[in-house]
Amino acid sequence: MSKPCTVVVGMGPGLGRALVKKFAEEGHAVAFVGRREAEIRRHEAELRAEGLDVTGFPGDAGSQESMAKVFDQIHATYGSPEVLIYNAALIEPSRFVTPSGKAEVKYGTADGWNSLGEPVSVDYLKHAFSVNVAGALDAAKKVVPAMLERGRGTILLTGGVLAFEPWIEWGVTSLSKAALRSLGRSLYKELNDKGIHVSTIAIHGTMQAGTPYDHDLVAAAYWALHQQPADKWEAEYHFRADEADGSDPDV
Repeated sequence: MSKPCTVVVGMGPGLGRALVKKFAEEGHAVAFVGRREAEIRRHEAELRAEGLDVTGFPGDAGSQESMAKVFDQIHATYGSPEVLIYNAALIEPSRFVTPSGKAEVKYGTADGWNSLGEPVSVDYLKHAFSVNVAGALDAAKKVVPAMLERGRGTILLTGGVLAFEPWIEWGVTSLSKAALRSLGRSLYKELNDKGIHVSTIAIHGTMQAGTPYDHDLVAAAYWALHQQPADKWEAEYHFRADEADGSDPDV
């Protein structure tokens, strides 16, 4: 009997890798997608060395043409995915109409992000949306028909606390996560009664190894969501270590 296939769009050294590893450890064949081929091959080799059934596919989540080729390759390798995790995002600190006052945005002791500095352009916003939001819809369209035919499936979207209240240094990311949340809730309403579990995971803290927001702990929550019985399904799941988490640190 073949393994169920999970697709993780948005592979990186943090949550992306933790998600790939968790679902593979639980017995899934995992296809993962990222933009940098050298990094994809490195992750693939390291995870396969652990005995995990994974395959990496270079692709641009913001390009429909690129992802069409990727999903054709995934289907040829593993068949129709039963799980889609959309974890891709263009994440850079930015403001809309005023320059950022920070060269780097950093919270706690986690690694920081270099700020764009100047206000974002309309073209930048469109590009970010192609990755952060439109790419999620494109990926869903590629897996939902087979899920509907099968009568089951899981779609999990990586959201965040920024969807609920923008942080001043995260204008484009806040807007994107709010739109992704709305997309996820719409997909939930469309697909919930058809056996397809759609949920957006709102992560309320900065992910960092060895903390309550350790990538492996977050990945375990995704797996638990995939395992949920249908009567427990909800459009949104909040991953928070403390009820106070999620406040705006820029205020």
